[in-house]
Amino acid sequence: MPEDKIDKVSNALASAWRNGGSVNISEDLWPMSFEESMAIQDAFDAKINEEIVAWKIAVTDPSHFLVNRPDQQTRPSESETSSLPPGLWGRYYESVTQKSPAHFRMSDFHKQPQLEAEFGIRLGKDLPIRDEPYGLNEITEAVEAVVMTIDVADSRWYWDVSDWPFPALHDIYKGAADLASGGALVIGDEIPGWRDIDLAEVPVAIYFEGDLKASRVRGQTFSEMLAGLHWAVNLLRQRGFGFQKGHTITTGAIAHTLAEPGEQATVRYGDEGEFGEIQITIA
Repeated sequence: MPEDKIDKVSNALASAWRNGGSVNISEDLWPMSFEESMAIQDAFDAKINEEIVAWKIAVTDPSHFLVNRPDQQTRPSESETSSLPPGLWGRYYESVTQKSPAHFRMSDFHKQPQLEAEFGIRLGKDLPIRDEPYGLNEITEAVEAVVMTIDVADSRWYWDVSDWPFPALHDIYKGAADLASGGALVIGDEIPGWRDIDLAEVPVAIYFEGDLKASRVRGQTFSEMLAGLHWAVNLLRQRGFGFQKGHTITTGAIAHTLAEPGEQATVRYGDEGEFGEIQITIA
């Protein structure tokens, strides 16, 4: 892996993080593999030296994590028959993480941000770096709660306005290098009774000032969330990174829409918000 390339791209991303602007570099410097992308993100993280308070796991192929588990039929996963990774991760920093109701400015972001309603896992135990892999049971025991979250997707890469948010957010290697396209995070309350409900069936919808803007496009079971976290914990362990008690880990968008300046966005969990709601305003 060319160290010069990693250094150049991570420097450009770190500069965009600190000073604004977009990274518009020649194609020969674009990340071309998952390993290259994650090496760039690690170097980016080291250069900005901010405190990590949460993690983002973007699962691109849930079947990869569930294949060969006793409660699942054995089948080849999509990622095993393609060159794409089954998922990717990114860091959220204290400077861009708020409790609900959250307030940001459009100038805090590089693009018109996309609001992604999600469930998040809050850890009640540390998962430190160690030589031996973590078992799924250890990951399960470390979970303290499932909480409401909003991932505010953004990109420090240059994109033509017609390409944002899609297909830009589908560029896995660029996104993986850029904190998994994480711009900010909003954390809400615990989902009441989360252990006893099927999270994949919980209605989730985004409203702007009371008007419905987006509804659930996919469901996610607690088992899928755990499996993605299990995968990420063990890969990051090998890279020298651990997870801390109190960290929140998001595991994929359930509903999404572009933010509108000055509009208060409310995400309701349940048909009438009976499981709670979480809010963000980007002025």
